Amino acid sequence: MTLKGAILLLCTVSFTVTGQILMKKGININPNLNIKSFFTSPHLLLGGLCYVSGFVIWLNVLKVLPLSIAYPSSSISFILIILASSIFLGEAISLFKIIGVLCICTGVFFIAKA
Repeated sequence: MTLKGAILLLCTVSFTVTGQILMKKGININPNLNIKSFFTSPHLLLGGLCYVSGFVIWLNVLKVLPLSIAYPSSSISFILIILASSIFLGEAISLFKIIGVLCICTGVFFIAKA
């Protein structure tokens, strides 16, 4: 994996995780989702913008990294979502989540070594 590819991948994952957390906060604040509430909710708007930004960066990731490396490596977002949802949303981290994170890390390690 090139340095440029790793940085782009990290940016994609960061935007995806940030977007997910913002959208979850936004939908918790305003559970009656409709077009008007989407465009008047700063959390939902910013979360959507993060998601779109992550997608645009992802397209650049695909230009510089093989898909067989890029896509599995993006699963790091699952790990960061668990941590971020615990920190920003107060969600619990269970033993099974920790085991799942270890499995994901192991898989990403083996893919990177291949």
